[in-house]
Amino acid sequence: MKGSRLSASVVSGWVLSLGGTALWLYGYFVVGHPPLIDWQTYTPWWVADYLHNMESEFGLILMVGGSAVIYWPV
Repeated sequence: MKGSRLSASVVSGWVLSLGGTALWLYGYFVVGHPPLIDWQTYTPWWVADYLHNMESEFGLILMVGGSAVIYWPV
């Protein structure tokens, strides 16, 4: 495709999504701060296993936010 370029919003969405993934992985493997939401009380066990500290929660927020920016209509 001739002249195909990524817009600044798509690039920033990818950066947010990859940064969120890295932060989530860090939070998943390292014991960090206590979570903001008590996931074990309000969600099934499999959700609580993936969001067990504040770092993993912020990583998930960044991943979803980056995906929204990537796929938002221009």
